[in-house]
Amino acid sequence: MKTRPLITLSLALAGGLAACSAPPSEPASPTWSDVGPILRGECTSCHGSTAVDTGGGYRFDFYEMSEAVCGDAAKAIPIPLLAGATATLIAADTAPTTTGDRPRMPPAPAPTLFDWERRTIAAWAAAPTKGPPPANNHDPFIQVGTLPSTATGRLRFTALIGDEDEEPVVGVIQAGGSLFAMNRGGTFAVDFDVSTWPTGTQRLSATLCDGWTHKTYDLGPVTISR
Repeated sequence: MKTRPLITLSLALAGGLAACSAPPSEPASPTWSDVGPILRGECTSCHGSTAVDTGGGYRFDFYEMSEAVCGDAAKAIPIPLLAGATATLIAADTAPTTTGDRPRMPPAPAPTLFDWERRTIAAWAAAPTKGPPPANNHDPFIQVGTLPSTATGRLRFTALIGDEDEEPVVGVIQAGGSLFAMNRGGTFAVDFDVSTWPTGTQRLSATLCDGWTHKTYDLGPVTISR
């Protein structure tokens, strides 16, 4: 009598562990909301913000980076080879070879993708679709260190950009006809040469994009002096 609750508990735990180990359900018509997290988890250590932006570099943390979607933040990563444009290549490189060898990507010694991940990517690549953003998607955010009230020669401050949903984020800070690009989330040491800016008050703004939408923030005024 006293051991039955323990047995019941053991069976419940065993059932719970089995449920936890089951692969996620595979969507019949996957969109970027399904595929993006797979690529970010398995591929963007190489094909993320550190990807070579010229000469054939691929970046898979964003489906697209168009001005229509990202506004001026699209200037942060001016490369066309993002995931939406390379879906067929992604599917081919993550699929097993015809001879049964391991897929080309991810390269050894990294583990290969799970079968459900490959199938999800393959189904999506057959008709690459961005689809709607995840439910309750949040705007990316920016936190600025102390912004100098005046600047002569150079304007320096720190900026942190990020996203509550842990989506990738890029952005630009603009003022005086100059632009500072931020091609990833994280902290940046912003540095503007203001020696050629007109004297007087300049307002700084930041435009950020998480791949779904963009948000522009007014960072405040700075007085340029000589």
